[in-house]
Amino acid sequence: MRLRFAAICLAVLMLIGASSKDDLRSSLITVEGTVLSVASAPGEGDLEVLSVTLAPTGAEGKKMDLLLAPKAALDEVDFQVEQGDQIQARVFPADDGPAKVHKVQNLTRHTMLRLRTLHRIPLWDGVGAWQGGPGQGAMGGRGGHGQHGQRGNGPGR
Repeated sequence: MRLRFAAICLAVLMLIGASSKDDLRSSLITVEGTVLSVASAPGEGDLEVLSVTLAPTGAEGKKMDLLLAPKAALDEVDFQVEQGDQIQARVFPADDGPAKVHKVQNLTRHTMLRLRTLHRIPLWDGVGAWQGGPGQGAMGGRGGHGQHGQRGNGPGR
């Protein structure tokens, strides 16, 4: 009897865990388009965070605001985005304010960077530095590079 109860509890926990992960992923949407502008906005942890206004491909006349990361964090891993760049981003949609970016790929510059976990937790610390230390990504390596056929092993992976 106890073994059967334990098996049922384990099965329920596994189902809850699997559906939660699926729910997190299904809450993400992918957008692609041209960067209309780059600005600084108040963000998480009282840090000034870069945001971009995107003209989504195929949605003529529409704009979408995306919240990236602190400028210092983006500079640390050499990730750049400028007006006119083509980007593709996985975002957590927002009803009010800009959508928080989970992962962004700058198609113009051939770079990619993961900014938040699937639980929307930023990959930088309270002062805007990547949590792997100066010049390191969250996984302990230099991140954000996709040039010369190499892939970064930091936050972009």
